[in-house]
Amino acid sequence: MGSLLLLGVIVIWDTSRTELPNLKIAVSPNLFPYLIGYFLVILCVILAIQIIRGGTAVPEGLEAGDKIENSDYKTFAYVLISFISYLVLITRGGFVVASTVVFVGIAFSFGNRKFGRTLLIGLIFAAVTYFSFTRYLHVDLPAGILKGIL
Repeated sequence: MGSLLLLGVIVIWDTSRTELPNLKIAVSPNLFPYLIGYFLVILCVILAIQIIRGGTAVPEGLEAGDKIENSDYKTFAYVLISFISYLVLITRGGFVVASTVVFVGIAFSFGNRKFGRTLLIGLIFAAVTYFSFTRYLHVDLPAGILKGIL
């Protein structure tokens, strides 16, 4: 709850510091960040009231009093490593390589052991996304090591 409140306060503070161009528009670009920031703060207040009243959260699929299993830190570590590899590979390997590696890594972390099929699906998905953004939306995505091929 504390991190959610902190996130809401940061969004509100950062939005208040934003300098806007002098445009005649009906909806300010600050509207949605303010809405999200205040929504997060209000949500934290509601959660705090529920906690003070003695309300406890029960994970989905369990009844009150059921034993709660320990967190699966191994799966969390695989997903975290996959996302960190994306940060490393996006500039060096390019969008297609980085997205394919993340797709395979996350699929592996959730129990998929068919690497060939997963690699092929990830590669096709990343390539279609790359071409859709670069050709049709004119958004430059890094090609990386596939610069001459793509």
